Formats: sequence, structure tokens, C-alpha cells
Amino acid sequence: MTDKSPKYKVIQQVVDTETYRTDTSTLLAYDESKKQFLFRALNSNYFVQDDNEENIKVLETEEAEELWNSLPSKHVVNITAAFPKNHGGVGMDTYTNLYDD
Repeated sequence: MTDKSPKYKVIQQVVDTETYRTDTSTLLAYDESKKQFLFRALNSNYFVQDDNEENIKVLETEEAEELWNSLPSKHVVNITAAFPKNHGGVGMDTYTNLYDD
């Protein structure tokens, strides 16, 4: 992360036998004042991290998109890139944080 990147905690949590990790997921949007961060996991599930309680809550895609729309800061600004399955953006150009950029 660069100096201008949001500062979220690196945490890992198992929810319904799936492991969710902030350090390997794609940050989509956030509200730093509320310490709330929306991610897309490598399994394409969405989750929100609350730094105040240090927990992860898995969201349905529709819930995640509503939250993405309501959060003031977008890390992934294009809705197709943030929610590729819902907006027809699935493909080789779909952004993940695993690229070396």
C-alpha cells in the first residue's frame, strides 16, 4: 500500500468453513472515518471488515453492491470491475490485487 492508500488491519477469519483474509482480497470501497472496508475475496465472495470490532462479515452480492454505493471512497471505481459477475465484466481484464502493478 502507498502512503495514500487506506489503512485497514490485516486480519484473517473463518466464516462458514471459508477463510477470508484482507491481505489477499481486493479492496473495493471504504470509509476510513468509520473504519469500514469492503473487499472481494479470492473466491469471489464479498465481505466487510470493521476495524473497530476487528471482524469480518460476509455479504450477499446485492448487499455488497449497496454498501459499495454508500461508501464515500472507492478503491475500485468502476462498478463492472467491482462486481464483474453482476455487470458482465468477467474476463482476463477483471482486476485482482494479485497483479504486479
